[in-house]
Order: sequence, then structure tokens, then C-alpha cells
Amino acid sequence: MRQLPAWRFVLRNVLVWVLMVVILVVVPDQLEHWMPFEITRVIGWAIAVSVWVIVVEQEWRSRFGPFARFGFQLLLWVSAALLASWISAQLKVD
Repeated sequence: MRQLPAWRFVLRNVLVWVLMVVILVVVPDQLEHWMPFEITRVIGWAIAVSVWVIVVEQEWRSRFGPFARFGFQLLLWVSAALLASWISAQLKVD
């Protein structure tokens, strides 16, 4: 597989990260009516990570080794989760 230019790689990752945040906000809030919130968060994570794996994981594998990939992705995923939790809390306050 040919590597994407750096700017396209970054842009694709930004778009997938934003999509992950949206999934982590919307899925739990929508499913909360039918099941406990903790379970809906797990389902949201499963969907968000699946999108990440399908769209950008192969490119990450071609660019980074396993330890760098783990560190960078952990940082990105945790930041997406924290932002989604904050957004979700703000929406529930109103």
C-alpha cells in the first residue's frame, strides 16, 4: 500500500477523530433510554474504535512502529473520550 502524503494523513486523522467524538457523544445519549449509560459508552467506544481501525489504522501501521502507534493513538483516543464526556455533560446541564 502506498503511503498518503503527510497532509492527507493528518487531515484524514483529524476527520476520523472528530467523527469519534461525535459517536462518543451521540451513541450513548441515544441508547441511554434502553440500557444503562455505562453499557452505552462501551457500545459507543466499540463503534468509534471500529471506525478508526477501518479508516486509518493501516496507514498508521505503515508509518509508525507498535510502541509509537500505541502512544499516539492512546493520546488521541483519550482526548476524544474526554472531549466527548465534557460535551455530553454540557448538554445534560442544559
